[in-house]
Amino acid sequence: MKIPLKDWTVAGSWPWTVMQGASVETGAKFSAVTPRIAARVPGSVYDDLERAGLIPDPYFERNSLLCEWVANRFWSYCTSLKKPETGGRRARLVFLGIDYHAHVFLNDRKIAEHVGMYAPLTVDVTEALREGENTLTVVLESAPDEMGQIGYTSRTWTQKARFGYKWDFGTRLVNLGLYGEAFLDICDDPLKDVQIRYEGGGRLTVSAANPSFCAALSLRGIPKAEGKTAAGTLTLEIPEPELWFPNGYGEQPLYDLTLCSEDDEKTFRVGLRTIEYRKPDCSDPGVLPYVSVVNGIPVYIKGMNMTPLDHRTGTVTRERYDRLLSLARDVGVNLIRVWGGGVIESEDFYGLCDEYGIMVWQEFIQSSSGIDNIPSKRPEFLRLLEQTARAVLPEKRNHVSLTYLSGGNELMDENGIPSDFSDENIAMLKRIADRLAPDVLMLPTSASGPTEWFDPDRPERNQDIHGPWKYEGVRGQYELYNRSTILLHSEFGVDGMSNIGSIRTVLSPENQKVTIMAENLTWRHHGEWWDTYSYRERPLFGEIDDLEELCDLSQYMQAEGIRYAVEAHRRRAKTSKPAVFTQGEVFAPVTQENIGSIVWQLNEPWPNVSCTSMADYYGNPKLALLFWRDAQEPLRLTLRYDRLVWKTGESFEGFAFLCDDRSTGADSISVRAYGDGYSLLPGADSEKLRIPVTLSGNRVSFPVPEGGSFSVVCDAVKDGRKRSAVYLFLVGEEGSLPREPILRFVREYRAVNGQKQ
Repeated sequence: MKIPLKDWTVAGSWPWTVMQGASVETGAKFSAVTPRIAARVPGSVYDDLERAGLIPDPYFERNSLLCEWVANRFWSYCTSLKKPETGGRRARLVFLGIDYHAHVFLNDRKIAEHVGMYAPLTVDVTEALREGENTLTVVLESAPDEMGQIGYTSRTWTQKARFGYKWDFGTRLVNLGLYGEAFLDICDDPLKDVQIRYEGGGRLTVSAANPSFCAALSLRGIPKAEGKTAAGTLTLEIPEPELWFPNGYGEQPLYDLTLCSEDDEKTFRVGLRTIEYRKPDCSDPGVLPYVSVVNGIPVYIKGMNMTPLDHRTGTVTRERYDRLLSLARDVGVNLIRVWGGGVIESEDFYGLCDEYGIMVWQEFIQSSSGIDNIPSKRPEFLRLLEQTARAVLPEKRNHVSLTYLSGGNELMDENGIPSDFSDENIAMLKRIADRLAPDVLMLPTSASGPTEWFDPDRPERNQDIHGPWKYEGVRGQYELYNRSTILLHSEFGVDGMSNIGSIRTVLSPENQKVTIMAENLTWRHHGEWWDTYSYRERPLFGEIDDLEELCDLSQYMQAEGIRYAVEAHRRRAKTSKPAVFTQGEVFAPVTQENIGSIVWQLNEPWPNVSCTSMADYYGNPKLALLFWRDAQEPLRLTLRYDRLVWKTGESFEGFAFLCDDRSTGADSISVRAYGDGYSLLPGADSEKLRIPVTLSGNRVSFPVPEGGSFSVVCDAVKDGRKRSAVYLFLVGEEGSLPREPILRFVREYRAVNGQKQ
């Protein structure tokens, strides 16, 4: 029986004064530095303080600078509880999420101390509870001094989310709080170490530390199997099992599995699927088995990297997770990488990924730091890292969505070579994962190499690669990805400005203007690394005076860059091939297979003016997310080209490739070209703008027309449905490129897709 702990309050104090209580010299009682205010558990101290009016909205303008004092205080959470009727059973206090270093007192007597973000705290209080009211106090020490994005990975010493110490997509807002559920558990024999494994053929094996338990399995309320054991393990035989598939490959039926011991009951949502991991085609025999084969079907990864949803851990509700993850599902995402500078994600997140068919790549909490990226070997760090692994793996392994584990983000040796399992830190995690989650592929780090960055001169080494994160230019973006031999592109992206409505939410009126990060401190505070106006829009289009126009141009360039990269990777998938229109030479460069890509990044934990995210802090998609959706359509006729900008009279040349997830082929394919003014709107008459196209093999060519732009439309028809990929090209010179074709395209694209800026 679980009894939630409610009616919490919190107050801040100078460090350690709450522990001592009064001055040794004078005997004067120490006072709090804030009034005692109502607190939410799960929650965050920042959220409580803002609701009480003690700090301003930390996400508006540069207000987070006014809130940095919060991390330097001690915070005392208090509540009261009555001793419940236990029927002679044990009573345990349980805290599922503590951030970060806590001292727990019951009736002014210290009963526990806890360090670390990801392991729960359980304290037996059977004898400590007294009749009537009991006072419970949890004192959180001020936040530890840890590395942000820039620093020394080798010196990290905590298991605390590092992004809050300042990362490029967020601010410095070091969270503190009770971010998980807190309750009193009345139970003598809790079910422990439950492991659920589907063996195929309708056989589901369930084991637990408890020798005796029973199990009942149902689907949509209909009983399917049941059994009991006194040996700690039982196997359920499931008639006509309905299998779970990743998004885009099939359905996601989830069975309800109820386990009962003598004194406890737990329910799990279980997906049935087999999984194995295969090596992709690669000349290097040491390549890792990155390809996940689910129910016998190799899955092409259509992935996104995810940061935490908020700096204020504990304030993210299931509804907020649902909004983001349902958006990801709807655009076709089948994998999310939970980045190692963030958090071990919540049960709400995992449950929704199970439901939506989104495979999870979960990293342990380690990340690069720039000055050095060597995994920490500090004894206190290794102890906490082991504590994290042993705490989270028995819980997460039962989620059908968990597909990959990784030692952390961008961990490397002193020569910049990605860490492998010879590293003491990573080897420890591998041993624990092999024992506690043996069915999940453990990777040493991401990128796992053997090189960190793309090296076109050594194609066989471009296996699991990171970068770049910016648009490489109207020629460079296309040259780079046309030469790519990357096997698995597990992190890369392009930056773009946020939606205008979101920008207006966090900027005061005087800052809602076109400016640059170098000259405006508030803009710099909300996305310093991602000033697209300075490096991209102004050099391409000249001076821009209208903020909404800048947002549209910036978002379009982000979307174009993301789309081209994703399509270039897909053209190297096993299921893709040149689209042959007529007799003639077929262009099909021989290069290494691609098994998928994971774009940086789906979301952001605070509202930026500009960022590499494809949905803003409020969950609203940017143009890039919709372009990514289009690029990942199961059947799509794509165009390979070598530049975005052309001159009148040149001969345009591109090459068509059919990306076909299911290898079913298209009933027909065609390519059309139009001069300046082509409209996306239904019913718009564009025939007068039609440009004659020459098709030879899979080559598409025609003379570049006069005007500010031209468009190429690639159609693939299957079972009466036409899928069109529209590519917009600009005509002119860099520095004074026409804007109106892009602005018109963006307006019409949003109208067709029902999206607002």
